[in-house]
Amino acid sequence: MPTSRLDNRPPHRATLRDPPHCPEIMPIDSPRYRQPDADSRARIHVRESLRYRVKKEAQKGIALVLVLWIIALLTVMALGLTTTQRTESALTRNQIDGARFRTLAEAAINIAVLNLLTKPFEMVSTEQVWLPDGMPHALRFDGEELEIRIYNEGSRLDLNQATREQLAALIELALIELDQGEQGQNELERDSLADAIIDWRDADDLTQLNGAEDGDYEAAGLPYGARDDLFLSVDELRQVLGMTRELYQRLAVDLTVEGGIRKVNPQFASAHVLAAIQDISLEDAQLLVDERNAPVVPGAAQPVTPNRGGPLYRIRVAMADALGATRSMESLVEVTGGKTPPFATRWRRYGLLQQAPSAQPSADAEIE
Repeated sequence: MPTSRLDNRPPHRATLRDPPHCPEIMPIDSPRYRQPDADSRARIHVRESLRYRVKKEAQKGIALVLVLWIIALLTVMALGLTTTQRTESALTRNQIDGARFRTLAEAAINIAVLNLLTKPFEMVSTEQVWLPDGMPHALRFDGEELEIRIYNEGSRLDLNQATREQLAALIELALIELDQGEQGQNELERDSLADAIIDWRDADDLTQLNGAEDGDYEAAGLPYGARDDLFLSVDELRQVLGMTRELYQRLAVDLTVEGGIRKVNPQFASAHVLAAIQDISLEDAQLLVDERNAPVVPGAAQPVTPNRGGPLYRIRVAMADALGATRSMESLVEVTGGKTPPFATRWRRYGLLQQAPSAQPSADAEIE
C-alpha cells in the first residue's frame, strides 16, 4: 500500500515546549489528526499559563530595576543640588559677615583713635582712658560685642636697629618659653639665628661667626640668599636661615620695622622686650610690668596718664560669631593730633590667627 508523504516524515521529537506525555498535535486537516483529550488540553492550558506568568514576572522585574535606577539618579541629583545650594548660601553668608565685620572694625578703630586723641583734665576711671598696653577693652556697637586692644609700636624692639645682644636675648627667651632642646643646643641656635639676622640686614657679604650669607642659603637648598639690606617687614624674618614657624610666631609679637625706632619706650613694653633691652631675667622684667600696670590706689580714680606713647599704634579688633569662630583685624595707625587728617592708616591685616593667652597679637595675617 502506498504511503503518504506524511508517513515519510521523521517521528516527532519532544521539545522543551512540549509537556511530558503530551500526544503529538497534528494539523486538523491531517489524516493523523486526533482531537486532544481533556488531559492534553489541561496540560496545554497550564503550559501557556506558566509561560505567560513567567513573561509577565520578567517584565515586572525589568520595570522595577529601571524604577530603582531612576530613583537613585534623582536622589543623587537632588543631593548635588542641595549641597551646591548650601555651599553657595554659606559662601554668601561668609561674605556678608566679613563685610559687616570689616565695617564694624573700621568704626572701632576710629573710636580707639578718638580715645587716644582725647586728653581729659580731671581724675577719671581707668576704663575711660585706653592705654596702649595690650589690655582688652569691650565695645558694644550696632548690637555686636567687639574687643579692642591697643599696642604702642614704639615699645617694640626694632628689627633693623636692635643690637646683636638684644636679638640673642630675645631669641633665648623665646626658645626657653617654647622648651626646644637642651641648654647647649638652645645657645647654639640662639647664636646662629642672631648672627643670621645681622647677616641678612647688613650690606656686606662677610659672614658673622655663626651667621649665614648667600653660600649658606644655597647649601641649604634655598632659592634665595641673604637680603643684605634692612628688613621691609617682620614677616621677612621667616626667610632667615634656621627660623622655624613656632619661633617666628613668638618673636614677631615683640618686633617691628616701623618708624626706625632706636630707643624702645619701656612704659608699655612687654616683659620679653624689657628683659632683652635691660639685660635682666624674665622674672624681674615681669615684676616691673606688674608694678607698672598696678594702680596706685586699687578701685579709686587714677590720674590721667600724661604720656600714652605714639605716634604709631597697633590696634586689634576681634569679634566672635555665634559658632565660636573669631574674626579679627589689626591695623597700624599714625596718630597726629592737631593735623588734618588726625591719623593715617599704614596697613591693615585681616584673618589673624587666634590670639595667645599672653594678650599679644598674632603674627600671621593678610595685609592690605
